[in-house]
Amino acid sequence: MLKICMLEDESLPLERMKAYLHQFQIEHSNFEYMLETYSSAFDLLEHYSRDVDLLFLDIRVPDMSGMEVAKRIREIDQNVMILFVTNLTQYAIEGYSVNAFDYILKPLAYNSFSSKLERALRMLSYRSSDITLDLRTRDGGRRVSADSITYIEISNHDILVHIGTEQIRQWGTLAKFEEQLREAHFARCSSSYLVNLKYVQKVLGDQVLVGGDALPISRPRRKEFLNALAQYKGGSH
Repeated sequence: MLKICMLEDESLPLERMKAYLHQFQIEHSNFEYMLETYSSAFDLLEHYSRDVDLLFLDIRVPDMSGMEVAKRIREIDQNVMILFVTNLTQYAIEGYSVNAFDYILKPLAYNSFSSKLERALRMLSYRSSDITLDLRTRDGGRRVSADSITYIEISNHDILVHIGTEQIRQWGTLAKFEEQLREAHFARCSSSYLVNLKYVQKVLGDQVLVGGDALPISRPRRKEFLNALAQYKGGSH
């Protein structure tokens, strides 16, 4: 399910965008979403979480410009897709500085709104496409889906990739695998373990149960790991 946020202080364009989303859902039966709306930039920033997929930002809100909101959002979230809502085309160019996906001109029209929403959905679908790893084995090589990996660990200076009950020994560093799997919902629970959040069953004190194995959660990694887990669970489909 897609998580959408809107920052718009005027009721008319806000209600129009909500109606457009509903109309789009009627026309696209597989489109499911949850919506959060804000009229204050400060409220949005206070409650913002990194599981938002799509963010509609009004350029002009009383307490802070939409551009400044976008800059602050980008400090904590590089992945959310930002669409500016504005009646000034000049902001389209400035939007590149915050990696805005697109802009929608006021007064709002359904054809423009729906076409840009469709583009955004195509891009999000592309982002979520399956990531694969090429592993070296005794037989030469093997390509595996990141989705099939439960966790990766360091053991005696080797890397062990766990796929179900199977272990595949690799060379390199855990940091290298962490970088490759950055967009595949993996997080470190300690310096020795990189966990696929999909397979987390529960957290028990200073341990996390992953695919039936209890792995340690180190104190330095605990906050970041639990935050990543909460964001994943909150944004899972």
